Amino acid sequence: MEWKRGIKTPFFYFLLIPFLYINQRAASQEACKVLMPSIAGTYEGSCKKGKASGEGKAEGTDQYSGEFKEGLPHGKGIYRWKNGNFYQGDWVRGQKEGNGGMAYKRPGKPDSIVTGFWKKDIYIAKYEKPFKLYHRTMQVTQTDVKFTVSPTNEINIMLSNTTGNMPNLNGTVTPRAILEDVSIAVGSFVRMVNLFENHKQTAYKLEQVTFPFRAIFRIGDQEVDMEFLEDGKYTMEIALNN
Repeated sequence: MEWKRGIKTPFFYFLLIPFLYINQRAASQEACKVLMPSIAGTYEGSCKKGKASGEGKAEGTDQYSGEFKEGLPHGKGIYRWKNGNFYQGDWVRGQKEGNGGMAYKRPGKPDSIVTGFWKKDIYIAKYEKPFKLYHRTMQVTQTDVKFTVSPTNEINIMLSNTTGNMPNLNGTVTPRAILEDVSIAVGSFVRMVNLFENHKQTAYKLEQVTFPFRAIFRIGDQEVDMEFLEDGKYTMEIALNN
């Protein structure tokens, strides 16, 4: 009798194990949540603390395949809307954030594609920064650039120096900062206009600029090497400590 009871016990467990495994797997899948309602129907992939995390695929009204974190698209992935539009690129906590491309379906026509950088689900620009500073000499203490989307392609240049038109100890006067030369490496402009000048500032405008535009801006014996990448309006403030 003892021998028979010993046989029955392990045999019962062998029958029970597959059911336990199936139930645990189903419970695990149910517990792995996707927190974006539009893709919260079904989920296949990695899970952490009950939420989609790591590589996975989710489908609801729309579809997403890629990286997740805490139940939301986070990292790199592709999102497809039910109308056929799709975005492929970087995500942060369920929003388009970083570098990516958006394809818009147009019946009977090729897709309209927008590529560039996104911030909180909104397209910002083709480049993360539409300008790039390559070099500036030591007495140039500031090179701030502001960019505005505009149908007018221009670059406004504001120059200032701390001692412009002020007398030195030897009685001489330090001249104000003047833009003496724009040495073009890439692009072009039609003309340069002198906007205004006072005792410490001068301002210029480059009109009808062809972008991308890269040039060395020379102010006396100082210079700034800057590139402007995208069509629009720029204002560059250059400050010198001399």
